[in-house]
Amino acid sequence: MLINNEPEFFLNLIISNLQIPIEEDGVAAYRATAAQKMKIGEGEVSIVKILSKALDLRNQMQLFYKVSVVVKVSENYQNKQNFTVYTEKVQEKKKTATINDRPIIVGFGPAGMFAALEFIEHGIKPIIFERGKQIEERTLDVECFIKQRKLNPESNIQFGEGGAGSYSDGKLFSRRNKNTSYVNRVLQAFVKFGAPPEIEYISKPHLGTDVLCTIVRKIRTYILEMGGDIHYNAKMTDILISEDRAVGVIINGEREYLSSRIYLALGHSARDTLTMLATRGVAMEQKSILVGVRIEHPVEIINLMRYGDKYCDFSGLGAATYSLNYTNRKIKRGVYTFCMCPGGEVVNASSGQGELVLNGMSYSHRSSPFSNAALVVTCHPHDYKTTSPLAGIEFQQEIEGKAFRAGGSNWEVPAQNLLNFLGENDASALGENSYPMGAVPADLQEIFPPFVAEGLRAAFQKWKAEVPLFFSSQAILFAAETRTSSPVRITRDNSFESINVKGLHPLGEGAGYTGGITSSAADAIKAVETHLA
Repeated sequence: MLINNEPEFFLNLIISNLQIPIEEDGVAAYRATAAQKMKIGEGEVSIVKILSKALDLRNQMQLFYKVSVVVKVSENYQNKQNFTVYTEKVQEKKKTATINDRPIIVGFGPAGMFAALEFIEHGIKPIIFERGKQIEERTLDVECFIKQRKLNPESNIQFGEGGAGSYSDGKLFSRRNKNTSYVNRVLQAFVKFGAPPEIEYISKPHLGTDVLCTIVRKIRTYILEMGGDIHYNAKMTDILISEDRAVGVIINGEREYLSSRIYLALGHSARDTLTMLATRGVAMEQKSILVGVRIEHPVEIINLMRYGDKYCDFSGLGAATYSLNYTNRKIKRGVYTFCMCPGGEVVNASSGQGELVLNGMSYSHRSSPFSNAALVVTCHPHDYKTTSPLAGIEFQQEIEGKAFRAGGSNWEVPAQNLLNFLGENDASALGENSYPMGAVPADLQEIFPPFVAEGLRAAFQKWKAEVPLFFSSQAILFAAETRTSSPVRITRDNSFESINVKGLHPLGEGAGYTGGITSSAADAIKAVETHLA
């Protein structure tokens, strides 16, 4: 209850786990439900901030949002339920740092961008080298590849400003419970550069390719305005090492740039650069990867599977997401859905001639009639043919080459009806799908090592009982999904420095430490912050 009807001071309290029917979603419902939980009048409480919002799909007869909010009430409110008092954390202004020379950043994807932003926050102006083009030119090259089948090996879905994540669903969720403060800083930066504010509190935020590309341009402009230098069409072709210390880089085989601080933000597909680093003796090791297919369904099937009959056409929900996993503990091999793109499309993410690689992409509105996801099997270093640190790359390339040839060698994708893959019918027809460069029927088990096809079939048999709608004659498998992460880890110590080359700092996904936009950006922030502390 309120003791004084005209308070001069207020309390901000956290009210968690409000259960809001999706038909009633909105601030008015949050206020009414919070007031009811606090046992005060609705007019005596106001919503200050939304902390979290997640869709609860456990009961398809009535779907809810679970919402946590900060509310403002009179300081005289009797907090008998011990609601937590909320205090806004004020982010300290970064202290200006002084270093001997300007740091070099190689790569301008999420890790490279956020390393640059962190340096600039400390008053340091980095020099950035990106092997690909600016996002506007890169988009034209991607479109040319789709329409004319002309692949630019330095400007495609893998290489160029913004990194591979610019042409994806733009998922921004990560393991927040392990990395909350850094993840929050990444999300706040995205909002600063144009992302919608709700990405800071919804449970699975995404931006979409269209929004991401706009944000990338704004980040570029800001870095340049603050004195950073960005060089495009600028591939690091060699690294300069004196004794056990990195002292500079060679760009495009010609120009030399010196620095005692070199940050590698390569992305997971810079195979030529990794090969060069290996020949220069930079310590690296094999790591496990995930390899498999893209699986695509019509949106309405996934919506029915996730939302049920009552809500499958509910306009406020949009295209549904899903996540499935299966683990064969006997052989220590997992099968997972990954990078799910609701209302998206399957795209050709190849970066080299004769090697077919797939990814999924969505725009912000997620309005495509199809939904797809990577469906992948764990591959361990003992699956590779040699003990070379680069053996995982060769493993990927062999699969990608088989997929390219199975598709007809003109960038068509080899594909197979799910029921046909499982041997439950003889039909090879594929039907409509989202892949824009054409699909041809193929036996996908001939593309992968036997254990990959066997792992997929075992997972399907388990999921068939759990989610029967997933098993549809309209479900199509496409090959091959191989670039879920880097098969190489550039080994570093706890200070984010190479274990055998001083001054060399491997970052993000390409260095083998993260997987995705948010985790790669957070990794870069931590690395720079550590060095400037």
